[in-house]
Amino acid sequence: MSNDRLLIPQDPNYFHAIGLAAVAFARLEWDAVWCCQRLKDGYINTIEPRRKTAGKIAEDLERLFSRIADTDLRLKVVPFAAEFSAVVQERNGLLHGKPGTAPNGDQRLFRHGTEWTIDKINEFSDRCVKAGAPLNALLYDEFKEPCSVALRLP
Repeated sequence: MSNDRLLIPQDPNYFHAIGLAAVAFARLEWDAVWCCQRLKDGYINTIEPRRKTAGKIAEDLERLFSRIADTDLRLKVVPFAAEFSAVVQERNGLLHGKPGTAPNGDQRLFRHGTEWTIDKINEFSDRCVKAGAPLNALLYDEFKEPCSVALRLP
């Protein structure tokens, strides 16, 4: 290993926050994938071959949730998919952020000229966990295996 990565100015607290945010988002994203899988058997096998991004998974989740035949369940879950879609957009701003120097000299990521501070990153991580909780709960309740949730025709 060359250790070239060590040429990047490092802030352990900042890197920790970014790492936790990446894991928090990955957990949320896979809760969404598993919800899609429970509603559409074989969905999980489409992720890699079709190179589905988080944005595409969000679209699929919204589409599948909107097709749930049971009106009460549909009304309950549609906001969960909308929140996942919103988090995906925020995630794109962080993980596709532009590197730069903050006014105090720290190396940071920026979105539209606004610094991703540790506090903002931690807020994002909290949002991921909050958004994932209801999706994960669905996997053990309404969407538990074998999933019998009926979908309306597209």
